[in-house]
Amino acid sequence: MKKISVALTADELQAVLTLAENQLFRVKHIDPKMPGYIVHPEELAVASSAVQILAEALKGAKQVKPRTVSAVHR
Repeated sequence: MKKISVALTADELQAVLTLAENQLFRVKHIDPKMPGYIVHPEELAVASSAVQILAEALKGAKQVKPRTVSAVHR
């Protein structure tokens, strides 16, 4: 599977993660109650994995402290 990279700010990543988590909740808990809904376990597994990756990336981004430029390097 081909991997891609995307550059986001921590705030943008938080927004995308929130949307993805909300959508995943809907697919897991609400959609199956709808008449005619067809379960796609492979899509659910990929979506869960993607949300986990986003959550880990956000956690890592929040732990990174921005570098300060000292007077020596200016």
